[in-house]
Amino acid sequence: MNTLYFGDNLEVMREMDGQRVDLICTDPPFNSGRDYNAFLTDSLAQSKAFTDTWTWDDPAQDARADIERRARTSDTYKALDTCLKGYDLVLQNAVSGNKGSMRAYLAFMGPRLAEMHRILKDTGSIYLHCDPTASHYLKGVMDAIWDQTNRKKNANFRNEIVWHYRRWTAGNKDFQRMHDTILRYTKSDKFKFNVQFEPYGDWIKKDYSHVDEEGRRWRWHTVKGKRYKVYLEDENKGVKLNDVWQIPYLGSTAKERLGYPTQKPRALYERMIQASSNEGDLVMDPFAGCGTTIDAAHTLNRFWIGIDLTILSLDPMRRRLYDRHGLEPSKDYEIHGYPTNMQEVHMLVRDERKYHDFSNWAVTRLGLQPTKSVGDGGKDGEAEVGHITLWDPEAGETTNTRILAEVKSGKPTISQVRAFCRVMDKHDAIGVFITIEPVSAGMRQEAADMGTFSHNNETFPRLQFWQIDDTYFENPSSLRSLIRLPQQWLEPMRKMERHFTDTQMTLLRS
Repeated sequence: MNTLYFGDNLEVMREMDGQRVDLICTDPPFNSGRDYNAFLTDSLAQSKAFTDTWTWDDPAQDARADIERRARTSDTYKALDTCLKGYDLVLQNAVSGNKGSMRAYLAFMGPRLAEMHRILKDTGSIYLHCDPTASHYLKGVMDAIWDQTNRKKNANFRNEIVWHYRRWTAGNKDFQRMHDTILRYTKSDKFKFNVQFEPYGDWIKKDYSHVDEEGRRWRWHTVKGKRYKVYLEDENKGVKLNDVWQIPYLGSTAKERLGYPTQKPRALYERMIQASSNEGDLVMDPFAGCGTTIDAAHTLNRFWIGIDLTILSLDPMRRRLYDRHGLEPSKDYEIHGYPTNMQEVHMLVRDERKYHDFSNWAVTRLGLQPTKSVGDGGKDGEAEVGHITLWDPEAGETTNTRILAEVKSGKPTISQVRAFCRVMDKHDAIGVFITIEPVSAGMRQEAADMGTFSHNNETFPRLQFWQIDDTYFENPSSLRSLIRLPQQWLEPMRKMERHFTDTQMTLLRS
């Protein structure tokens, strides 16, 4: 069945059977140095979404040690370990700066590529989307893993595809960067491949320069000294697709845009899927993001598996699958790693690697979207496990009002509430303080002291509390009676509530 997993893709893939997937199309982080996935402390996983900055730190070194241990019993990991040790020499054993960053990035990507190789069928292929920042390093890793059992050098490397696009760029002293690289490898020489064609350009008129009385273009063709006419209309398939793909970049105002910073056009992934799989095959994306690969796979009648670390990706994926294909959770696909009761909430909270996901999940229940973190720099704010994040309501009207949401996993204290109030005052914001433990009467008095705000002649509390409990999972609409906001701001919450109710109920039945 079509499936979405939320968690570390390395852990998820290691639980999968080998020889399971027909095609992998994936767009991992690029080591771009921009804030988009990095190692979590004491974890081999990525951290919060949309961070693409890497450090040669303890978790990165732990990942390398794990690769070395697995190399003792696995030819794939042995090939990977040898490759990375070679890169250590190339990068001069750097432990800081850009070279240290690349070593950390390869320690992250290496085992994931090894697991992708294991779960791919012998007839399968992989398309690895990258950019010039790391493509040449990743190709070395791919060569080591994919050609380990093949005596012919680079036998399983098939194409370096260039995705060429145009977009607005700033002036500088370099040539404008207008392409990404996609590395295509196959598991063996028994791979699937469907030849694709693109329409002839105007240049074809020069070859088919003759026109008959019916307006049909033709040319002379000679075979063994015999000349005969060849009509263009008889060769209507077009030109075989080459390895430079000119597909438009998704601009900020593109209809397909979902607000995901690294989103790629669906047409790009449809082309990969059409070329290297057939209807009914299983397509996987271990870095699913906002779901472009799974959207493309479903459009082309393939089964699919999507994996992403952050639960924050679930809502855009779920909306996309419903809006584009009418798909509903558990009825048409399964979801794993999504909280449906308080026991699962506590499991998320206890797992430090997933606390950020819990926090994002909690705040998106309000129908809000994250923008950036804010804080008052005070001792209380710095000491807390939770974090303060700035949110903008998806309102039906233009408003300058800001909503701050803070999530606390342990027993809340009055000093935490007071610190939050300072941040609210600093940003002239409305606040929602979210907990899984009860708040005290003193905290509620602090909220009362924050006063109210007015909107369309109605008055609302400026600071409100939401304690997540079983009531919400039994009836998500109960949140609207706990959090009082203007009616125009509640529609996103209602949409989230409807989506969550469907997901929750179907998951509980499954």
